[in-house]
Amino acid sequence: MSVIAIFYILNATLLLLHEIESAYENEWELLKLPVKITGFLVLHVPIIIMLFYGLLEIERQTAAGSIIGIISGIGGLIPFLVHKVVLRRKGHFDKPVSNVLIYSNIVAGAVTAVLSMRFFL
Repeated sequence: MSVIAIFYILNATLLLLHEIESAYENEWELLKLPVKITGFLVLHVPIIIMLFYGLLEIERQTAAGSIIGIISGIGGLIPFLVHKVVLRRKGHFDKPVSNVLIYSNIVAGAVTAVLSMRFFL
C-alpha cells in the first residue's frame, strides 16, 4: 500500500468520524440546512461513495484518483474552517475528541492533497 493511500484512508476516516459527530450535534441546524437527519444522511451518500471510489483510483494512480485525493484533502480542512473559524458555537464541536478529529484532519487532509497533486506536476 502506498503512502498516499495510507493518508487518504486516514483522511477519509477522520472525515467520516467527524460526520458521525455532526449527526450527533444536529449539524443541519447549525448550518441552517432545510433538512433533518434523513436529509442529512442522504446528502452524505454521494460523498461516501466518492471517498470509497477515490481509494480505488488512488491505488490505480489515475488522474481521477489525484483529483478525488485533492478534493478530499481539501475537505479535511473544512471541519476546522466551519467549526473553529466561521460557526464557533459554545457546546458544539468543542469536546477533546472533537478537537482531535478536527486538528488531525487538517494534517491528514493537507498531506493527502499535496501527495495527490504530484500526478499533475
